[in-house]
Amino acid sequence: MKRHTFTICLLLLVSTITFAQDFNLSATAGYLNINSIFKVDGEKRDLDFKSSGFYFGAQSEINLAEKISLHPEVALALNAEGDALYLGALGSYQATEEFSILFGPTLNVILEDVVNGYQTLGIFLGFGGNYNITEKIYAQAKYNVQLNDYYNGTANISSKVNFLMVGIGFRIL
Repeated sequence: MKRHTFTICLLLLVSTITFAQDFNLSATAGYLNINSIFKVDGEKRDLDFKSSGFYFGAQSEINLAEKISLHPEVALALNAEGDALYLGALGSYQATEEFSILFGPTLNVILEDVVNGYQTLGIFLGFGGNYNITEKIYAQAKYNVQLNDYYNGTANISSKVNFLMVGIGFRIL
């Protein structure tokens, strides 16, 4: 599974560089906060599962129109509960010269072994903002809400997470 994930990330990066006309590449890093939502028989259970850590990765910006861009990214998140790979393709609308609004899908692949009845793939809807500090440096905050369920067993259990990523990026290209 890890080899397939790496291959997909590499293909996304190569195809982005190959087909993009107006393209840049950034290194990103920042703080990660994860909030777990666990329900049994429709009732929310407080497991006090909040985890924080950090992430680092790469993001590009592909201009599609005057104020609309696509931000494909790959990030490795490290925290006490387990490592994960995040693959996103957020669209952005440039509201002002410095500030953009972000919105779009993100995939999460848990890189740890999981127990029976659970899957390692999470599908998220992310939204947030991007603020250009200088021409090369920007700050970014994104909140991602899980759409699918990690638990796919037969019991009436729901196991989801939402996560916040707050970080900084440095445009390399």
